[in-house]
Amino acid sequence: MQTPVKRDYKNSVFIDMFERDDYRLQMFQTFHPEMTDIQASDITPITLKQVITNHQYNDLAFLVRDKLMVFVEAQSTWSVNILVRILLYLADTIQEYIHVRGYDIHDVKKLPIPAPEFYVVYTGNQAIPDQISLKDDFFDDSRGWIDLRARVITAESMDIVGQYIIFSHVLDDQIRRLGRTRQAVEEAIQICRDRGVLLNYLQEQEKEVIDIMVMLFDQEYAVERYAQAQAREAREEGRVQGREEGLTLGLEKGREAGREEGLTLGLEKGYEA
Repeated sequence: MQTPVKRDYKNSVFIDMFERDDYRLQMFQTFHPEMTDIQASDITPITLKQVITNHQYNDLAFLVRDKLMVFVEAQSTWSVNILVRILLYLADTIQEYIHVRGYDIHDVKKLPIPAPEFYVVYTGNQAIPDQISLKDDFFDDSRGWIDLRARVITAESMDIVGQYIIFSHVLDDQIRRLGRTRQAVEEAIQICRDRGVLLNYLQEQEKEVIDIMVMLFDQEYAVERYAQAQAREAREEGRVQGREEGLTLGLEKGREAGREEGLTLGLEKGYEA
């Protein structure tokens, strides 16, 4: 597969893999192993995209047989604020769902809205509970009338989601050892292939994965360099301003001293007269 010339920074391995029909089906089977009759054709992607830029809005969302909406977010740095973002994603997705189907929210009949489910795949190293709740984590129980609960998945396993977590951990280890380099990505891919982790995906999309990660490294490096340049410029402006203020203060002190000396000299001359 030819690597796209330009990618959004969020278009990570997670999105690249689970936007593919077969891996999205495997993800759903991980969440609902009891629903054995679901096929890839029963799952419709509904991930939100920004209209103007056509960039990803949320990480992953899909509709299952018009009965179930599944939202999945991948997080390497933890923030419970993910719940607030998911709530906003849900509202926008339902709005789009109603619009596309021509439903009227003022209709007296109940709208056939699919039931939503929420998952967060966390690949960092913090100890995170296996469930987070908008009501419990943000509102007083006696006052919170709205709730949204998300299952947090952190465990390594040999289902497709657990294998993605293993891959992320292995990649983090290699980056700590080799830095944000192509070699780190290649080493991580080889280790995972040797362990049978994401074997088919990594065999088929090895170049794609390397290109994705190297571009992410380049973008992060560029952002860091820009931040450093901005910080240097701010420090330099501060030094210049400080020198100018110091010079002004020095001149003012000099004028004050001159006035005081002139006054003293004038008084002394008066006494002599």
